[in-house]
Amino acid sequence: MELIDILKWIRNWLSDRKQRVVLNGQCSDWRDVFSGVPQGSVLGPLLFLIYINNDIDESVGGKVLKFADDTKVYHKIRSDIANLQSDLCNLVSWSKEWQML
Repeated sequence: MELIDILKWIRNWLSDRKQRVVLNGQCSDWRDVFSGVPQGSVLGPLLFLIYINNDIDESVGGKVLKFADDTKVYHKIRSDIANLQSDLCNLVSWSKEWQML
């Protein structure tokens, strides 16, 4: 299988997705999914890490932990929380830019 074929397969796998919520047997309407990767899949966490590893670390001054589809930013807080707040604001901006709200 050539790289082009793999990229086409991944693009098709991520296109035209829908999701809904089921709670106590009640189902919401199906909604289109425009970003992210399918949860519960084998490739999802890998693709997510490839996607966010692009530049998310450069957006923050604190330390970043990433595992599967989870990202954490942390600082040692002494008396000034401004650095942590700045990182959180930068992550919100990053997520808007990369359509990962």
